Amino acid sequence: MAEEFQALLDRINNEYLQKAEAEKASILSQAKAEAESIVETARKEAERLRAQAENDAEAARARAEAAARQAARDIVLGLREELTKRLDRAVADAAGKALTPELMAEVIKNMAAASGADEVNVLAGVRDAENLRQILCGTLRASFRQAPEVFPNRNIHAGMQVAFQGEDMYVDLTDEAISELLRAHLGSELGRILDPQ
Repeated sequence: MAEEFQALLDRINNEYLQKAEAEKASILSQAKAEAESIVETARKEAERLRAQAENDAEAARARAEAAARQAARDIVLGLREELTKRLDRAVADAAGKALTPELMAEVIKNMAAASGADEVNVLAGVRDAENLRQILCGTLRASFRQAPEVFPNRNIHAGMQVAFQGEDMYVDLTDEAISELLRAHLGSELGRILDPQ
């Protein structure tokens, strides 16, 4: 009976061991599957985070490039604006200094000879009107039916506006008009230099 009892115990023990072994294998298999699932989830999350980081880095780089391009445009626009202001001042100063009564009289003389007009009327700046009248009356009196008339105009800083009767020709040679003409030409050249594309 002891042998039967021992056989029963061995059989129970073997069944228990087999059952424990099967349960152990099942737990290990389940743990392995869970571990693989966790690793796969972690790998996918790491890949997602890496892709997001790359996208964020690319977006930051694009924003930085856009900001740099905008800053460069702002600098060029500021430079252009400052250069234009300086150019305007320099052109206005140069035109004002160049338009002396002597030069204006010479221009009128040449225009009168080319036009064939029989009268000339001039609007000149207040400071130059009398000098211009004296020069014109001395040099052009014989060229016209009546003496050239020079009228002072407070709106003219330098230069003149000339009307030739008989030819119905009007010419604006004020410092403002000449400056505008030069600014238009020099401004387009400045733009070409600053925008070489």
